[in-house]
Amino acid sequence: MKKEYLLEDKERNADTLSAGSTENAPVIRITNSLLKRAVNAEASDIHLEPFKDFAIIRMRVDGILNEINQIPSNVYKSLCTRIKIMANMDIATKLVPLDGKITENIDGRDYDFRVSSLPTMYGEKLVIRVLYKAQRFINLDSLGFTSDKVILLRSILKLSHGMIIVAGPTGSGKSTTLYALLNEIDCKSKNIITIEDPIEYNMHRINQVNVNNKAGLTFSNGLRSILRQDPDILMVGEIRDEETAQIAVRASITGHLVITTIHTSGATASISRLIDMGIPSYLVADSLVVVLAQRLVRKLCNYCKVQYEVIHDEFQHLGLNVGEKTYSALGCTKCNNTGYKGRTVIYELLKLDSNHKSIIARSGISDELWEYCNKKKFSSFMESCRESVLKGITSIEEFQNSTYSYNFK
Repeated sequence: MKKEYLLEDKERNADTLSAGSTENAPVIRITNSLLKRAVNAEASDIHLEPFKDFAIIRMRVDGILNEINQIPSNVYKSLCTRIKIMANMDIATKLVPLDGKITENIDGRDYDFRVSSLPTMYGEKLVIRVLYKAQRFINLDSLGFTSDKVILLRSILKLSHGMIIVAGPTGSGKSTTLYALLNEIDCKSKNIITIEDPIEYNMHRINQVNVNNKAGLTFSNGLRSILRQDPDILMVGEIRDEETAQIAVRASITGHLVITTIHTSGATASISRLIDMGIPSYLVADSLVVVLAQRLVRKLCNYCKVQYEVIHDEFQHLGLNVGEKTYSALGCTKCNNTGYKGRTVIYELLKLDSNHKSIIARSGISDELWEYCNKKKFSSFMESCRESVLKGITSIEEFQNSTYSYNFK
């Protein structure tokens, strides 16, 4: 069975999409339809992948890539050219990777689409990241944190100095958490400046700086300039190198509240990463206030989830006992028969007290630190995910996938 194009039935006309067609309108409609479909599905990425005789279009929704179409190679070439033109990319350059950006109004709202091209054997592969500028879900209460953790984070945001790190792999919702934290701060009485790559959400009354490596505006250079702008709070989109780490750490010690992200697997791994970057352990201990490591798991569809009682001991390694009530995914038209709709955060939160700081300054990441963390019973991934399962927010299957994917302990 042939897969359908993205156009509506009345717009599907193979003749107008043939290689010999000189009319641009069909390709324009395909592109607009593709972007609109991604927004309506709340997709995070669109993948356009060329092969010998056809190209595949996939969308990542709730963290899962799903194939939605196959289109002929000649149609793909026209589609690829159209997207590159919209993103202000050089259509004549096909042998090196390129980056671009599209701003499009869909159903009355502006959306940004970040485009990346990559030369492959059969043509350019395009990935389009969808950036939702409408500030969706940008508050702590809606992200999935428990009420006591929200209260804790709000209290920390009142500090005048220190560093808050949000850790996790790509696609774990770190940027969204950063924006949620910024939204909790009184912008009228604070000078808040961010440096990001790219700016994903437009924030009211916050000075946002976009990294521009080609122009020499890197994280480290930008951060130096920002420190001369009398900031109260700095948001650094990501600590990628030793120089940025050193500037951010020293800024947090000298009277600024610094909020940033780092690519690590857990809270203690973030501390280890800073030390590995050449930051002395005593400075790491002095600067850090909270490390929040997070992942995203799919939420069960509220319209079709069904109750399930644990009847075997096969889930004891997840902390789920026989007789406990959970929920399973069923599938309906509301969730496109997946059983899931949207995602929520699972996390571990480490708030450093004087003993944490003393251990880190003395011995960095050590067994002593692990023992003290366990003694203090800090919030772990396992605990967070188990709680979400018992509340019917996510399923045991998502819990298992999370443990396999990230080796939670």
